[in-house]
Amino acid sequence: MEKIFQRLSSVFMYTLPLNASIPFGYHLFYKYSFLNVLSFLTYPIETIERSNTFGGLLLFIVIFAGLVRNPKVPYFVRYNACQALLLDIALIIISYLMRIVQLFELGSIIFIFTLCIFIYSISKCIYGVEPEIPFISKSVRMQI
Repeated sequence: MEKIFQRLSSVFMYTLPLNASIPFGYHLFYKYSFLNVLSFLTYPIETIERSNTFGGLLLFIVIFAGLVRNPKVPYFVRYNACQALLLDIALIIISYLMRIVQLFELGSIIFIFTLCIFIYSISKCIYGVEPEIPFISKSVRMQI
């Protein structure tokens, strides 16, 4: 039962970068209505982030200090939480760069790329295997 809880909590962590990638693919949501299911998956994260002015920062601090840096939490959950946070940080940096450069065509590619990472990571977490994402996984192992 404990393994199932670890896997489900790890799956839930990857909704954080998925939520950050939704603004990149907003026109894909209009074109393909079945993608609206992703909005429902990220609804808990979106509710927490928008409940307070600093909701996103508080969520980051709680996940980082409460899960990633806590040695009492199992390694599998810590690994996936840290990887999801690093993906989220990368998407935030990309969003700031896209505001400066304004390449709107690149947004759909970033959304599809993040969606592929989301599906890959969830499938690996369900099987209980650590998802290996290039460059990110090395940084995660250095953090933990």
